[in-house]
Amino acid sequence: MSCTLSPSASAFSAILSAFIGSVINGLTSGWFIAFGTGWIAWFAIIRVLLSGLYMFYRTVTDSWGPGPKINDNENGDNPQGAAVPMGPQQGSSQHLIAEYNNASYLGSQQQQPQPPLLPSQYQPNHVHPPPSRTCGGLSAAVWPSAAIVRGHEQPPYTSRLWRDYLKQPTYRRMHQTDLDHSVTMLGWISWSYTAVIAPITQIIFVVANADRHDIGATKLVKGLTIAVSALPLCIDPRTRYADSLGRARYTINLLTSITCLLQGAFCAFLLGTGFADIKRARPSGFQPVFVPVIYVFFACFWAFASFSVLPMRDGGRKGAGKAHWAGYILDVGMGAFAGIFLASPAIVLYLNATSGGHSGSGMADLQEYLSCETRWWRAFAAVSP
Repeated sequence: MSCTLSPSASAFSAILSAFIGSVINGLTSGWFIAFGTGWIAWFAIIRVLLSGLYMFYRTVTDSWGPGPKINDNENGDNPQGAAVPMGPQQGSSQHLIAEYNNASYLGSQQQQPQPPLLPSQYQPNHVHPPPSRTCGGLSAAVWPSAAIVRGHEQPPYTSRLWRDYLKQPTYRRMHQTDLDHSVTMLGWISWSYTAVIAPITQIIFVVANADRHDIGATKLVKGLTIAVSALPLCIDPRTRYADSLGRARYTINLLTSITCLLQGAFCAFLLGTGFADIKRARPSGFQPVFVPVIYVFFACFWAFASFSVLPMRDGGRKGAGKAHWAGYILDVGMGAFAGIFLASPAIVLYLNATSGGHSGSGMADLQEYLSCETRWWRAFAAVSP
């Protein structure tokens, strides 16, 4: 008898992908990113592909521009994560730039005796990307200027789409005036998982299951959970982490963009083959051929909405753990909640699916498969997140 992984047991990997990825997001990026990722993930394919293409373009054309010099110390002297421009006047300009950022988002009508200067005006010796052009809310959200992503300019589209919502203190604190520009060990752990480890496990899963046509539902769920590891790169591209490595900056940015595009391609492949396998399994039954069209439509809508609510900014949204160690409970707890929510279809498959008319629990089928499978990469694909 051949050693075959049952459809029930094959869902175990998708459960781990959703749960572990979400917990890592909560621990390293905060509860808000974990919540946002859970909200976007099921319709994230368009955003992942567009973000990967954007990062790839910025990298190969070397148009990221210089990043802000951050006063990063452990005592929290820069609690707001404000960008400090490079140059001889950086000490006196930090407060001015923070004041400019706050005034832009609060819609302040207060007259200033002199208009605050942008970071680029403090750096005459540096070449900056040209000022962004406001060419409509959606276009500015999907393809922002490098200066917006790097924090030198504020996104113009937000005042149009979310003018009332932006006045709420929670939004400003989580998105604009409280970005964390520090480079930390937890941040490197998050980048290592999302840009290196997760794509490797996804490659192994695709290679091990591409020729299987009896696990269409599992492929669909696995394709959806891939977004859990790709979306953090679409929200925070980590260009400041690349800058911290000096000459390796280009390599890190290129790896980030390529792995984001690769995960988007895996998501599309698994969703497409999964749907085709489900149709093949029931040729005479109901075949909702319009489902892919509806999914793409909602994925486009979800992408534009998510770009507005969670724009790409080079900076972390501070989690509750940054304020007090007990806050990590909230960060990890939100990650676990989002992981369970995303993994719920896979959990149903794991508990209820049958293979060849034989009913059994997913754990029993998985243990039996691991005991007989001699190819390590196929066994690894069955249990890897």
